[in-house]
Amino acid sequence: MALNFAAQIHALSGFNADGTDDTETGDDFDEFAAQWMTDGAKEIINMLPQKLKEKCMTETTITNSPSYLSDLDGIGEILHVTRLSADSGGYRVPCREVASMYGEMTGDSTNIMYHASATDPAYWITSSSDAVILNVNPTPTANQTGIVYHVGYPTFTAGGGGALDVETGTSIANFPDEAEYLVVLYAAIKATEYMMLFEEDQEVYGPQLTTLKQDYQQGLASIGGRGAQKGEAR
Repeated sequence: MALNFAAQIHALSGFNADGTDDTETGDDFDEFAAQWMTDGAKEIINMLPQKLKEKCMTETTITNSPSYLSDLDGIGEILHVTRLSADSGGYRVPCREVASMYGEMTGDSTNIMYHASATDPAYWITSSSDAVILNVNPTPTANQTGIVYHVGYPTFTAGGGGALDVETGTSIANFPDEAEYLVVLYAAIKATEYMMLFEEDQEVYGPQLTTLKQDYQQGLASIGGRGAQKGEAR
């Protein structure tokens, strides 16, 4: 039987990630563990090579309400965009990306370079106030939807049950299997650093922290992670 995330963190660091020792400091250990797992997954995804990053792909559908995808800050890297070419019997056509300065020109039928159509749709990214926005042209409709394929970041929870609960979860969906242990390593590093704050003799956890960070770096390197030489949990 696979160990849950909390048990794996405890095995690596000695930190009670299931929250059983919360009363010692008044902190919520399981909440900390969930946050560290969430932060670790995001950092690792951002360093993955493209072929593994695609295993983290999810999709968001754009219809006529709204006709664009807003607040890109809340999602991961855009991998590609498609648009359905007809109300019925159509097919998904890849959207070409255009620079934001030319976005509105995709609606100009006289512009042979930038004009977009149902068989040659386009998308561009702009910003408005504090939101980053992805626009598609021709404007998607309820029948001719656009789909944005992008990286999805997992969010771990504490004590509520479910696949990504640190006390019950054992695997991460939409995430490369070969990189899952790195998320636990990241959390174990953070847990060790946390315990060092309450230890007068830093040498108690120093060697453990060094080993965990080395394992993390080596793991990133083994999967071809971008920035692996610098990739120790921060």
